[in-house]
Amino acid sequence: MRNRESIQDLRQKIDLYFDNALPPKDKEELMSRVQNDPRCSNLFNKEKTFRDFIKNNVKRTSVSPDMIQSIRDSIRKR
Repeated sequence: MRNRESIQDLRQKIDLYFDNALPPKDKEELMSRVQNDPRCSNLFNKEKTFRDFIKNNVKRTSVSPDMIQSIRDSIRKR
């Protein structure tokens, strides 16, 4: 992580990892980097902690099946 570009690239790979969108080869490389580079590990763990916090503390409101159907009907009418 010598320059800003590599940090941005690393953050992007970490985001893709947590979104399950990182190709297997890149995933292996990232996990190796996380294990061997303390700065990389720190960024990875911060993102994991943040996502865990959001997952555990942000509640989604429920949407009724009638509301979903109403939205679908509105879209079809267009």
